[in-house]
Amino acid sequence: MPDMKQYLERIKYTSEVKNDASTLSKLCEHHREFIPFDNLDMFGGQRKYLDFDKVYNDLVVKKRGGFCYEQNGLFKWALVECGFQVRMVQCQVYFNEEIGFGPRFDHLALLVTCGDGSKWLADVGFGGGSFTTPLKLETEIEQTQNSGIYRLQTLNENEYVLQKLKKTVIQLDGTTKTAITGKEWKTVFKFDNVSRKWEDFKEMFDYQQDNENSFMISNTLCTRQSEFGYVVLWGWFAFEKTFVDPVTEKFKWKYTAKIKKN
Repeated sequence: MPDMKQYLERIKYTSEVKNDASTLSKLCEHHREFIPFDNLDMFGGQRKYLDFDKVYNDLVVKKRGGFCYEQNGLFKWALVECGFQVRMVQCQVYFNEEIGFGPRFDHLALLVTCGDGSKWLADVGFGGGSFTTPLKLETEIEQTQNSGIYRLQTLNENEYVLQKLKKTVIQLDGTTKTAITGKEWKTVFKFDNVSRKWEDFKEMFDYQQDNENSFMISNTLCTRQSEFGYVVLWGWFAFEKTFVDPVTEKFKWKYTAKIKKN
């Protein structure tokens, strides 16, 4: 049976739990750091299901990782247990200029209301490269974190887009891998503010596991993120990014393996 004490032990959270923005931020940080984002079960013959008891057992009891539908489904439960008001919302991840946005429901995020009425966008299931603590649900303002500078823009009455300021990336030897001059914003995803049920994501949840065009079944991925950076295992490659400041990060290859033809 799901148990809040066990969940808090899993994410190594020992502070007092309050229904406020500070607690929300700390819970988000701890969850992202100690429950990795991964899709490895998809390559091990184990099918994933939108079943809360199974998700809880996998991520908390077995101490495994999961992807967005599992991660944010578990996190919503934890936040509700702490007294927060939480809505699941559907998101569409932005890929590039050629592809544009992915299909509806290809990502799940959370809109959270604290006890003081403040509203936040929370997401513990995106992997690396996105915000590490919740963002205020306010548009046209820049919000700075160790991981970067973000902003929300209004698309229409019910829809928003999340953007992140592009960063300068430095190699371990001090050379510049990616140089950014001035302000260049990149789109992360768009989302609406319509409250969804977990089962509303089932079609895309299954698509991610079954469709040959799905990124999730074409790439093994495991990510652990903290306030200082993140480590990624992607196929045969592993790399680490350290947040130097909100607009600069340091890139380091940790391991590279080449497949040799026999």
